Amino acid sequence: MIEAASSAPICRLVLIRHAVAQGNGRFYGHTDVPLAPAARQQLRTLTRKISRYPVQVVYTSDLQRAHATAIAVARKFGAEIIVRPGLREMHFGKWERLSWAEVARRFPRSSRVWLTRFPNHPIPGGERFDAFKKRVRHELGQIVAANAGRSAAVVTHAGVARVILAGGLGVPDRYLFRMALDPAALSVIDVAPEGVVVQLVNG
Repeated sequence: MIEAASSAPICRLVLIRHAVAQGNGRFYGHTDVPLAPAARQQLRTLTRKISRYPVQVVYTSDLQRAHATAIAVARKFGAEIIVRPGLREMHFGKWERLSWAEVARRFPRSSRVWLTRFPNHPIPGGERFDAFKKRVRHELGQIVAANAGRSAAVVTHAGVARVILAGGLGVPDRYLFRMALDPAALSVIDVAPEGVVVQLVNG
């Protein structure tokens, strides 16, 4: 999944899905929505959980739901925040802002085909999955290369986190949605020259 120099020490990634956003459950890919009021308690819980995994730097998507979550994590450790737009969720094209019920009603054929042929059937007007996956892997490679021997938090979105975890676990793309990733949940991945060890998923 990640290319690392043979002499590079371990990089620990603390992968965090942002806290719950307003309108949770809709296809908010690149749509920039704020956190919901319920996120406050989730962030308090997150900062308690993450105390077991101190980090030196926090990377975040530029969308406000991720950035606001990153601020809470960075404050816990006095860590630097680095914004990386490449950590955004996949763009959902014509499905942006819609619930699944609305998608199924407005796009009955393409929604059915998408369910049965994922990830090989693109969403109308949306980012192709192979391009999305390439973007995520590029970002991940950059972060790992910059943090050999350190721990870095990566605050991002469910789709991005699933791609990263699937790569580490060897899960085929078609099974991505079998991984639960709750708002403000964290996963821990150690990246070594010899390979990747997933220490925690959806904690």
